[in-house]
Formats: sequence, C-alpha cells, structure tokens
Amino acid sequence: MPIFSNQVERHVLSGILRHPEVVSEIDSFVSAGDFYHDVHQTIFCVVRDAVLANENVDSVLIATKILNLGISTKDDIEIHEYLSTLAYAPIAKEAVIEACKQLVKVRIRRELCETGERLVTHTKTCSNDDLGEIISKCDSIYSEKISSFSFGDDPENVFDNLEFKIEERGDNPSDDTGLSTTYSEFNRLYGGLRDGNVYAIVSRPAQGKTTFINDLCLGAAMKNNVPVLVLDTEMTTEEIQFRMAAANTGVPLWYLETGNWRKNKEMVTKVREWFNNLKKHKYYHYHVRNKTVDEVCSMIRRWHMQHVGRDGKCVIAYDYVKLTGERVDKNWAEHQAIGEKIDKLKRVAEEIKAPLVTAMQMNRSGEMHNRNSSSLVDDSSAISLSDRLQWFATFVAIFRRKTLDEIALDGERFGTHKLIPLKTRFQGRDAAGHQDLMRRTVRETINGREITSEKFINNFLNFRVENFKVSEEGSLGDIIRHEEQSFDIQDNNIDDDFSL
Repeated sequence: MPIFSNQVERHVLSGILRHPEVVSEIDSFVSAGDFYHDVHQTIFCVVRDAVLANENVDSVLIATKILNLGISTKDDIEIHEYLSTLAYAPIAKEAVIEACKQLVKVRIRRELCETGERLVTHTKTCSNDDLGEIISKCDSIYSEKISSFSFGDDPENVFDNLEFKIEERGDNPSDDTGLSTTYSEFNRLYGGLRDGNVYAIVSRPAQGKTTFINDLCLGAAMKNNVPVLVLDTEMTTEEIQFRMAAANTGVPLWYLETGNWRKNKEMVTKVREWFNNLKKHKYYHYHVRNKTVDEVCSMIRRWHMQHVGRDGKCVIAYDYVKLTGERVDKNWAEHQAIGEKIDKLKRVAEEIKAPLVTAMQMNRSGEMHNRNSSSLVDDSSAISLSDRLQWFATFVAIFRRKTLDEIALDGERFGTHKLIPLKTRFQGRDAAGHQDLMRRTVRETINGREITSEKFINNFLNFRVENFKVSEEGSLGDIIRHEEQSFDIQDNNIDDDFSL
C-alpha cells in the first residue's frame, strides 16, 4: 500500500493559499513530486507559478486557471469548492514550514519503499549468476536513492550561525581538527585526519608506502578507539597479519613466518605479550585485487553499517589507486578511468563521514635507483595522473626513502624516510604546509674546500621504517634547529689564540 498523508498534503496547500509569501521559503525543498495525489500536485504547481509571477492568489482565480488549462482531476472533484475549503482551513504561517518538512519525509518513506521493490524485482529477475555483481547493483540502486535525499541545497550566507559555531568550539576545545594520529608533527602541522577527506600518499614501489599507510591509519584508529578498514589491492590478509605482528612485537618477519620465534625465549615473551593486547585492535582487512571500484564502495558501505553504524567514526585505507577490475570505456584514457575511481572513493568517504587514506603510484621521474637527492623530482610532476588526484585529495604527499647523501646531510637520528607534502588544504595548530619554505644552512665540501651556504627547502617530515614499524622523527624544522645548535657549538670551540 502506498505511503502518503492526505492531511499533510492539505495542510501544505491551505498554508500556501492563506500565506502565499511562504512559497519563496519552501520552493528550494518542496516540489510537485512530493504530493501523492494528482489534484494536489496540480494545485501546488498553479499556486507556486502564480506567486512567483507576482499574481494575485485567490481560490476562485486559481480554480479558474486550473479549468482553463484543461486539467482534469480524479474522482470528479469540484475544483472551486475544493479550493474554497482549503483556503478557509485555519493554519498558522509558522506551521506551514513544518507541514512542508513532514510532506518531504512522507515522500522519502514512499520512495524508499519503491526502491525496496526495485531491489526485490532486480534480484528476482537478474539472470547473472555472479552474486557479487547482483549485490553491487542493488547497493548502487540503494545508494543512489539515499544520496538524492537532501534538504535545503540553496546557497548559504557564510556568516549565518558563524558566531555560534566559533563560540561552541570555544566551549569544547580540542587539539586537532580531525582524528588525531600517533604522529605528533603530522597533527601539529596538518590537524590529523578529517572526516570525508582524501589523504593521498604517493610513492614508487618498495618504498614502504603500505607500511606507512597501515601504521598511520591503525594508529589513528587505536588512539581514537575507532575501527579501521584496509582495502588492499596487492597483499593478502595473511601477509598483512605477519607484517603487523613483526611491527608490533619487534620480532623479525622471518622468525614469525617460519615459526622459529619459539626457539628464542625473548621472542616468545614479546609475541605472547602482544597477544594479550590484540583485543584492543579493531583492524579489518579486505583483499580487493580483482574488485571494481563499485564493488569496493559496496563493501565499504556494508562494513560501515555492520561494524560502525550510521553516526560512528572510523578510518578507511585503500592501497592503492589503480585499475583493478574495472570495465573501462573503450573511449576513455587511463587517467579518466582513474579519475572516476578516485571520485567514487571520495564520495563514499563523504557519505560515511570518514577519512580515506590512499596510495598512488609515482612515475619514473621520481625513481631513486642510483640517484642522489639533487636529481630527484619531489613535486607534483612526479605523480602519475596527478591532476585528477589533486582535484579530489585534501592532502597529497610523496613518501620515499632518503638517499644516502640525504641521510648523511640530515643525520641518522632523523630517520630513513621522508614525507614531502605537495598539497595541504587544512592546517594544524602551527600553520605550516607544502608552500612553507624553510631556510637551511648547509656546509658542503667542494674540491676540498668547506663551503657554507643557505638554501630554501620545502618543509617535510622525517620517519624511520624498521621491520615494518614506523616512527616519526620530527620535521625539517627539527633538523634545522639541531644543525644550528651544532654550528654554535663548533663556532664556540674555535681557538682564537694565534701564534705569531
């Protein structure tokens, strides 16, 4: 049986007949399609058009317009009498808006039922034996309908409620604008991981990006006590399990995979102590090598519904963006297909209100084999299909191993890897992003002579990756401060006593 409310529909029509000025307020979210009865749709359209044309709204005139249009009504309703009844019904102006909201809610319930019927029909009649495709199609039908429901899509005055929002934040201050990570410098500079935003980590193969993304997401999830979902296009769940065990216990991977950890008492203690903490981890992993982006989005939605809930917090990781099982349109270039994939992943992140951390391949200009730091390209030109990625991503950064000369220059205490931001939409407590150039004093030996020079360098973060364990080792600013202290010490030790 169709869902509708004759009473609510009549209240709305009575309201716009008695208070025509409210039409401009409701026109943004109420349409003729919200009414179930044809006659009510007709009355609403004629009244709205009259109001917007600055014509007089009178029940007699509106009835005459309907008759002149030759519009027939079901059940042989006498339109003059019906409109007179509606026009004289007592309804306050304030109640009209509420009646309109109720009207939209009833329409949404009706459309949800219709969508459910479409899902049942599709499932029963689909000849495809691939259950995954049937589920994916049903999920897309449902998601399309859900995403279409919105109230008030009009432009907003940016100063409306601004004072309230800022005062409210002042009543409940926090250190970060998003989910805080276990990386203090990342939080300080960029404010953590924000809901509905895409964080893209760009790297060449075998640079540790998977380890970094897993550590970033799991750390944020554990620190905020929320689940994390990792969608992996390369490694199986078992491979990830042993890597996570190695990272968290400090036991080398070989000992865990071969079972030889049992022969070492220290390793036994480390492993079994870690077992006691496993219940604290809410880490979910899907191997999605041959899944299309639509199938992946369906998996995210189902997982979110089952393990998080509509208003719950979580972290999503996707490693990494490439064409996995898509049926690419023959007229599309690869960058178009990849762009479509990124767009869909961002939409589902916005839908479930979760940060999405993903990885993307660096092109050959960022290759590191047999190269020094001066010949590497650490800008957006090193990113494969970079334009589309940077449109949708909130944060884009290159993650790579340091070259030998970089380690020598920075010092071993500042880690083995660096994260170089290319795009940073948001700021943390200390406003700093990829555009921030930092002046660094560098001492180099050229042709046997020591030369001191100043260089302006984009800010970056230092990391150490060992046995699949990641630790943050400060920023470029920390390196500079350490160097300045070292220079001061050296300068103070200069012997000014010269023999003549």
